[in-house]
Amino acid sequence: MADTKSSSQPAQPGPAPASQISNIFGPIRLLPGESADIYRAGLLGTIKELGATTHLQTYLAEKIFQCLWWMRRYEIQKQASVLNAMVRLATRHSVSENTKHNLTKNLQANQWDDPKIKEFLKEKGFTPESLAAQGMGEAREEIQKLDIFIALRVKTLGQLQQSYEALVNRSVMQERLKLQNDLLKRDLRAIDVEVVEQADGSKGGSSGQRKAKSRQ
Repeated sequence: MADTKSSSQPAQPGPAPASQISNIFGPIRLLPGESADIYRAGLLGTIKELGATTHLQTYLAEKIFQCLWWMRRYEIQKQASVLNAMVRLATRHSVSENTKHNLTKNLQANQWDDPKIKEFLKEKGFTPESLAAQGMGEAREEIQKLDIFIALRVKTLGQLQQSYEALVNRSVMQERLKLQNDLLKRDLRAIDVEVVEQADGSKGGSSGQRKAKSRQ
C-alpha cells in the first residue's frame, strides 16, 4: 500500500487576532493543525460582513465567528471519528502499526481510487462504500454526541446574533433620536421666530390704529 507523505508541516498553533476587549481576557489560541491565516481571514470576513465598527460590535462579531469555528471543529472531529472506525475495521486482523498509519493517511487524503488501497480493502472483505457505511455505524454514538455539541453552538450563535442586532439597532435608534431632536429644535426656533414676527406686526397695527384715532 502506498505511503503518502505530507509535503508541508501543519501550522503550529499560535495566538489568533483578537479585538481590544478580547485582549483584556487574552486571545484565543488555535489547536494543533489549525491555520492562523484561515482563522484570521474568516474573522475579518465576519467583521466586515456584520459591519462592526465599535469595540463592542467587534467583540460580538468575534464571538460569532468563534462559534462558527467550533462548529467547524466538531464537523472535522465527526469525519475523523468515521475514518478512525474505518481503519479499525480494516486492520482488526494482524496488521502492523505502520500499515494502520499508512491507511489512515491515505483515507484522510481521500485516495479511494488508489489501486493498492482497493486491493488492500478487497483482501479484508471491504469495498470503499461498505467500509464507509460500517465506519459510520461504528462511530454513530460519537457522532450523536458531537451533533449535540453542534446544536448547542447553533443555539449560542442565535443568541449572539440577537445581541449584536440589538446593539446595532440601539446605535441606529440613538442616531434617529438625535436627528429627530435636531429637527424638533429647528422647528421650535422657526415657530419662535414666527410668533415674534406676528407679535411685532400686531403691536405695529395697534399703534397705527391709535394714531389714526388721535388725528380724528
